[in-house]
Amino acid sequence: MNDQSDTSIPFVKLALERKLLTEEQLDLCRNLAKKSRKIGLEASVEDVLISKGFLTPEQVHELTEIGQLTEDGKVFGAYRVGELIGEGGMGKVYRAVHEFMGRTVAVKVINASLTNDKTNATRFFQEIRALAKLTHPNIVTIFDAGRINRRYYFAMELLPGPSLKAYVDSKKMLSEREALSLIRATAQALAHAHTKSVVHRDVKPENIIFDAAGAPKITDFGLVMHHDVDHMTLTQEGCLVGSFYYTSPEQVDGNRDIDGRADIYSLGATLYYALTGRTVYTGNSPQELLTKHLTGNFVSPKKYNPAVSQATVRILRKMMAIKREKRFQSMQEVIAAIDGRSLWHKLMNVALYVLAGAACVALGMMLEFIR
Repeated sequence: MNDQSDTSIPFVKLALERKLLTEEQLDLCRNLAKKSRKIGLEASVEDVLISKGFLTPEQVHELTEIGQLTEDGKVFGAYRVGELIGEGGMGKVYRAVHEFMGRTVAVKVINASLTNDKTNATRFFQEIRALAKLTHPNIVTIFDAGRINRRYYFAMELLPGPSLKAYVDSKKMLSEREALSLIRATAQALAHAHTKSVVHRDVKPENIIFDAAGAPKITDFGLVMHHDVDHMTLTQEGCLVGSFYYTSPEQVDGNRDIDGRADIYSLGATLYYALTGRTVYTGNSPQELLTKHLTGNFVSPKKYNPAVSQATVRILRKMMAIKREKRFQSMQEVIAAIDGRSLWHKLMNVALYVLAGAACVALGMMLEFIR
């Protein structure tokens, strides 16, 4: 950093506005940076701020990113940008407020380095178009999209979280009833997406996030595949997309004809995680992990959670069959199986209650006879 040691430095200006830094702290660091240069050291204000502990490297990075994104360090189009809340290979997600509507949203902005990359830009557009087609209480809602300052973006519903992964990790594992309820809601969302010819291809606990009411919502459609005449898939033969821990065997094989049954497999792997707090497979390398998806034979969730019923194990194994022809053929079938298991469980409870009642009556009659 050069001799710009005042509030004209974008990240310093933002730090002061957000009360992460005081004028006194800045003056101190400015003087220390000047003294260091006099003795031949090239310490910048940024270096001193970090070394003194007034700002963390992460805060400097975040504030610098926001300063580069916006024209004046604050406003990006119609949005007043807040903190960075997520970051991935495609872009960054910021908390923001729409200036006119007052709505707090999450704004996802494609990385500047990818803006002119045709393939990555097209992937970003596919996510936007997929979300625009979908309206469901368990799918994140998109509000706006466009291009500002040569950066593509879209604004979507801000979910407070946590993610399903974080939630499971906090509880070690979920009860069978809660896990099935969450998976059923997600299956309904994916069933809706499939009816719109949209396949997610990256279903995993990290991409299921809770809203303020505690409902799970599927997010991150960045690897989505369209099966309609208006869109062409970006997947090439031999190209794997999706998480190593949750990806379907056909995705491991690099098949081009991926359909909704891949999402069923990944949702099954997600159910396994919810029930056990463990991924269905582990490995010392990505290759070992992917090979296990192709061979199957995962450990029953009952080993880690004995309370899981055999009926749920059967549902899980069918969802995660290696050959997709042997899986449930639609999300509607998955939902029906979960509902059927719940109904059977209720009927069994009723039967046990009736039998217990009958036993009590019989015992009472025997005691009365003895008297």
